[in-house]
Amino acid sequence: MKAVGWQIGHSWCCYFTELVAVEAFAGDADKLQAFKHLFQASCTATYANFSGSSKFKVGKVPKVGALIVWRLGQGWKGHIGIVEEVGDGWIKTIEGNTNDQGGREGIEVAQKRRRYAWTNGPGLNLVGFIYLV
Repeated sequence: MKAVGWQIGHSWCCYFTELVAVEAFAGDADKLQAFKHLFQASCTATYANFSGSSKFKVGKVPKVGALIVWRLGQGWKGHIGIVEEVGDGWIKTIEGNTNDQGGREGIEVAQKRRRYAWTNGPGLNLVGFIYLV
């Protein structure tokens, strides 16, 4: 993840998803350049950047391969993952910087099954999805 800017002490969920996308776009220089320009270490800033993009779309519907972005409470901190599967009221994701208790500060990359719901509380609140394909 150091290749995409991670440094010791940084939360790394965003760097993990960035690294996966950079590797996926390796054969498409145009998309790779646009992606790198929009992506930041902040999940919520990344979502805002992609919201104004002409190359990528954002939305409220979960789709396999999309990035899912959450905001912690109403602040600037957040969490991000990759949508792997969509079910009725739930999504399966792949997330970095997580743990087996479901926290966003963790020690591993993990597959998670999460309830798909729009909330506005003190925990992780779904912001939306960034569609990469």
